[in-house]
Amino acid sequence: MKQARRATVVALLFSACINVLMLATPLYTLQLFDIVVPAGSVETLIVLTMMVGVAIVTLALVELCRDRIVLRTGLWLDHVLGQHILENGLKSDSPPSELRANATAVRQVRALLTSPVMASVLDIPWVPAFLLVLTLLHPWLGLVGLAAALTLLLLALIQGAVTGGAQAESVRAQETADQWMSTISGHAGVAGALGLSPGASAHWERFNRSHVAASYTLGKRTSLMKAAARTVRITAQTALYGLGALLIIRNDLAPGALVASAILLARVVGPLEGLVTSLRSIISAIQAYRRLKRLPADAVVPRVGAGDAEPEGHFRLVDVTVYYPSRKTPSLRGISLELSPGECLGIVGPNGAGKSTLAAVIAGAVQPVAGSADLDGLPIVRWQRCDGNPPVGYMPDEPVLIDGTVYQNITRFRDESLMAAAKSAMRAGVHETLTVLQAGYDTPVGPHGAGLALRERRAVALARAVHGNPRLIVLDEPEIGLDGQSLRRLMRMLEALKRDRIGIVIATQDPRLLELMDQIIVLNGGATQALGPARDIVRQFAASGRGAVSEMGGSTTAAPTPQEVRVH
Repeated sequence: MKQARRATVVALLFSACINVLMLATPLYTLQLFDIVVPAGSVETLIVLTMMVGVAIVTLALVELCRDRIVLRTGLWLDHVLGQHILENGLKSDSPPSELRANATAVRQVRALLTSPVMASVLDIPWVPAFLLVLTLLHPWLGLVGLAAALTLLLLALIQGAVTGGAQAESVRAQETADQWMSTISGHAGVAGALGLSPGASAHWERFNRSHVAASYTLGKRTSLMKAAARTVRITAQTALYGLGALLIIRNDLAPGALVASAILLARVVGPLEGLVTSLRSIISAIQAYRRLKRLPADAVVPRVGAGDAEPEGHFRLVDVTVYYPSRKTPSLRGISLELSPGECLGIVGPNGAGKSTLAAVIAGAVQPVAGSADLDGLPIVRWQRCDGNPPVGYMPDEPVLIDGTVYQNITRFRDESLMAAAKSAMRAGVHETLTVLQAGYDTPVGPHGAGLALRERRAVALARAVHGNPRLIVLDEPEIGLDGQSLRRLMRMLEALKRDRIGIVIATQDPRLLELMDQIIVLNGGATQALGPARDIVRQFAASGRGAVSEMGGSTTAAPTPQEVRVH
């Protein structure tokens, strides 16, 4: 931001040179009518013409430099600050709405710096200087210029007042319509099969109708103010010529001064007329600039792999509570547990018990409202947002893939080799699944992974979870979409991770995964119903008549079969 401000100050200095050079034309006309014409000196005419020609060429070069400065400043700021906002926002776990607002602020500042409006903004501080020169030619001419300038300023203020609400409504409606269109078009095939076509299009039309109505109102008011500003400019020019003619008749003004005053008046009303139709964008850019100045400091994250900062894998939850805005009751209440390196924790319970939420807390994807979730004494949220590969690998039940290739998603879009992605896939046991894709690891996954089948998306997510030598791996229902052979391959992979002293957390409803677990936590209604060694928990629920994993923590009273109780 400081560099951008310095560049703007330099552009302002260039504007000072431009406006000084603008005086060359009125001075030229004064000299023509006051010296050259009465004296009939051709030599003087040639010299003056050469001088004004040099001034005009210099003016063009200086103006080109100024425009280049503000253009490069706007684009540079968009590039550098946009990347910083995204990276720092993700590290700081900023809400999505705040990330979008910050990105919008960058675009608004860039739009002003790279638009023709910026030239008028840089010229406005020099309007009083032209008014002063106009007054020196004759006080009445100065009054005409002052009246025009004050009227245009008043119109600019009115413009800002009458278009502010319509512009804000137009922007909100357009964002909503665009978001709805993006959501539906991203699932076009499924949406059509579900019969959403008429309803979805009608819903989008209501959002877009609000945008169109607000835009129409904004356009009408802007057009009215623009016409009023143009009327003020033409009226001021006409009044200047009429008053100037009267002063010439009375011998109070020379003809050359009248021509010079017309040029000076154009420099007074020109930037202000542009201000009338662009005040809202200028105000929006100023507000965006103030928001960017209030951006938080860089997020402080551990440096994974830097000497003693290498995590060991001791994980601890203390009285963790999580609320979701859409729910009246907490999703998790007072959850406490510990996990040592190489241990496997199973999270079981009925649907809606909070298994996925607890897995997300352990993976650092959800930050507790109360309590703490630490890895080696530091918050897991900070560990997961470090500059290197995160120490906790995470595969949610719905794989999160970003538009790119399979290789890029596995390596988290970092500058790593294709072999590194292949090794991770081999370690996860999904190499064969990914190599049969159309382009192998270079296969595009599409927006939200729409280019892959669910089994393939989960394979990419699993390879990403084990990539980078994590100290803890969190898997949310990893058995989804797996046949018997694939599940056995998954279990062998998890057993190998345990031998490497890598902690494992599995949220599951599959009893076959119980044999991997050292501890089990049973959730019910977001609270801990049971926590302890796996064999003790299985024995406890078998004795109480609830042996199936999916029923642990539930309210069923059906007697279990031996197959439900036995650890397969």
